[in-house]
Amino acid sequence: MRMSCNGCRVLRKGCSDDCSIRPCLAWIKSPEAQANATVFLAKFYGRAGLMNLINAGPDHLRPGIFRSLLHEACGRIVNPIYGSVGLLWSGNWQLCQAAVEAVMKGEPITEMATDAATNGQGPPLKMYDIRHISKDESSAVAAAAAGLTDLKRPKARRAKRLAAVAKAAESEGKSGGGEASHVSSLVWAL
Repeated sequence: MRMSCNGCRVLRKGCSDDCSIRPCLAWIKSPEAQANATVFLAKFYGRAGLMNLINAGPDHLRPGIFRSLLHEACGRIVNPIYGSVGLLWSGNWQLCQAAVEAVMKGEPITEMATDAATNGQGPPLKMYDIRHISKDESSAVAAAAAGLTDLKRPKARRAKRLAAVAKAAESEGKSGGGEASHVSSLVWAL
């Protein structure tokens, strides 16, 4: 009978021969550090979420996935706005490294001040318009230049209005007016 790895032991799940956590912990030397890192990630992503994220990749990449998840979780706690990417971008990667080391020792992570996190401590962000953009860029640019973002709505109202006018004209036309044919030809022309 094989003993459970430190990750499965702290997660209180059975460890099998094809355990997906055991190879992820090989780069961590201390058994306590392995347990601390696994518990931290299970609390951050959830036990099932952690297992799903690790198992999503091929076997040879799972240790890298575990390490990446650990750095991202620590970076997100240190800098909740930009995470580990913001720490790397701003030249504060040592804060993420210190947080990872604190997790492995079982110590709490110190969070970066919110003011420091928002004042240029992250990658430059571009403003993006999340509205639908047409596949044909020239028509999207032309519509934006004309100030028309939704061309379907005015046409639908116009068609309903013209249909109502045509219906009213037809009812008058039955009573003897000759305008009904003129109005219906107008509706079809539009």
